[in-house]
Amino acid sequence: MVFDMTAEEFAKRVRLLRTLKKEGAAMHSQSVYCAPYTETSFRNLQNLGDDALVIKAEVPSSQLEELVDAYDTYITKLFSETEGKINELEDAKVISTEDMPHKRGYSKRLSKMYERLDHLDHVAFLRDTVNETDEVLPEDQEIRDAVDAFRQRVEHIDKQPPGKFL
Repeated sequence: MVFDMTAEEFAKRVRLLRTLKKEGAAMHSQSVYCAPYTETSFRNLQNLGDDALVIKAEVPSSQLEELVDAYDTYITKLFSETEGKINELEDAKVISTEDMPHKRGYSKRLSKMYERLDHLDHVAFLRDTVNETDEVLPEDQEIRDAVDAFRQRVEHIDKQPPGKFL
């Protein structure tokens, strides 16, 4: 996927970048994003608008590693962001009491965290599609295990009573 927008189109660019992230597209180079192909993701990306050119490309084996590396960098960044958000969720749980603003803030963060974990599952699935065999590669299993560990940590945080340091 390639896009070209002027600086004046900042809000439009931000919406586009958020949508790309949601669909699991990783930055390859400036204004060029890549994602493993699935019919659904390709269709969703094609519907982004007239400012984006979405193409399905066969990548020669000699260049595949470069795209996989770009995608792995993207996944690493998502994991780092998620780690920070889990720490924020933990802090929100500690200060959540029967006081409605704090309790609501925690509930909103928890809901967003589950959305973030579902997104990581989606990205892990897309990462699996890079593999042309039916076997799960060790790198893919590591990603799945890390997402499961995040999910278990969030569930542990949610089970704790409010106002208690974990």
